[in-house]
Amino acid sequence: MTDPDDALHAEVVPFGDEIGDLLRNVFGEPVTVDVQWLRGRFVVKPASLAMTIGGEALASLDIEFRCTWDSAHTYLAVDKSTVKVGALLDRAPIFRFEYDREAHSKPTAHIQVHGHRGALSHLLSRARHETPHSMEALHLPVGGARFRPCVEDVLQFLIQDCGFDARSDWKNHIAAGRERWRRYQVRAAVRDAPTDAADILRALGYTVTEPSGGAPPDSIAKLQAW
Repeated sequence: MTDPDDALHAEVVPFGDEIGDLLRNVFGEPVTVDVQWLRGRFVVKPASLAMTIGGEALASLDIEFRCTWDSAHTYLAVDKSTVKVGALLDRAPIFRFEYDREAHSKPTAHIQVHGHRGALSHLLSRARHETPHSMEALHLPVGGARFRPCVEDVLQFLIQDCGFDARSDWKNHIAAGRERWRRYQVRAAVRDAPTDAADILRALGYTVTEPSGGAPPDSIAKLQAW
């Protein structure tokens, strides 16, 4: 694609609205979401959000999604995403939840933690790791394309475990968004393994008829991807 895809844009805009609504409903702050066409992808990028504890801004939350069609050119797909938290004091990154559908040398979905600890540094140096004192060089796998954490999971972690401020009803909005995300992912997983999906539906009492042209093949590459 060299020019903006109008049909894809029509799918991306509501997705961007969902992300903006989620952030506004959870943190109670106005958040603008920018949607731009860049190198054959639509980039969905909410404005950087200052995260507070007790009203004091201590960290920044930056989110970006790169969106395209799925392999069948039928459904909206996230090609690459980043959810990054950084310290406002020295602008240093703290951790990143990342997804890259085209990754080969690292897990498609992973977490990078920016920090160091003696025991881990020692272990990495013994393993002859190229950067034994840099935890951010590790890409911790978190479930691949279908089962990776969603934005709602990261937001709940920031609020519940890290203590960042949020609206009193934040859990309701996060729960609704998480349910919506997981329903999308269930549908995508079914497309990866239609035979297994049909078997489970039959076991639940549904009548499932195989297509006249035969069952579509499982997407082995996606099921095996790191």
